[in-house]
Amino acid sequence: MFNQLCGLPMSTRPHIGPVRVALLDDHALVRKGLEAELAGDKGMVVVGSYGSSKSFKENLERFPFDVAVIDYSLGSGEADGVQLVRQLLSKDASMKILIVSAYDDGVVVGNLIRAGAKGFVAKSRPLAEVSTGIREVFKGAIYTAYTEIVEVQLPAVDLLSPNEYEVVRYFSEGMSVSQIASQLNKSMKTISTQKSNACKKLGVNSDVELLKVILPHFKSIGSSS
Repeated sequence: MFNQLCGLPMSTRPHIGPVRVALLDDHALVRKGLEAELAGDKGMVVVGSYGSSKSFKENLERFPFDVAVIDYSLGSGEADGVQLVRQLLSKDASMKILIVSAYDDGVVVGNLIRAGAKGFVAKSRPLAEVSTGIREVFKGAIYTAYTEIVEVQLPAVDLLSPNEYEVVRYFSEGMSVSQIASQLNKSMKTISTQKSNACKKLGVNSDVELLKVILPHFKSIGSSS
């Protein structure tokens, strides 16, 4: 059993003691392996271990943490790592996220770091490297073997807010403004405004031009997930 510390909000609880870690991976064996590895480190404590993004989000306030260790690909019906990072940071911009993944690829890592993740560890690496990554991310550093990607020029889509990004993602999947509004439980006016703002930021003036810009981006993410 992992230790569940007092449930004070993250912003009101001063950090005392070990680094609090939350785990999110859809494979129970992976979670157990990480729990066992971190249990041997006196400088860390696992305060939550979750198999889905839904359960993770539901417990954000109940069990505050310092660093979240999240699998890039959580399986069918789940957002990919880039989308999930954006979703979580839209709720808490200060969240420190370390991604673990079987996809040891610089393009994937670059997308994650630009989305706001603070670190990346390939699952092919020794488990001990996860502990190192957690420490570095907790201190505020970017932790990844792909150091060159930090300086890469941001793609145009990274200029979008999380809400705008979500709207154009659904648009790239063929959904209309009304369908997106229904999906996100927002008004059509709000969705239209967010889509219009996205077009301005991307420098496009029509739906055709918008698709030309965003389709390659989402296809590249899909092929890596």
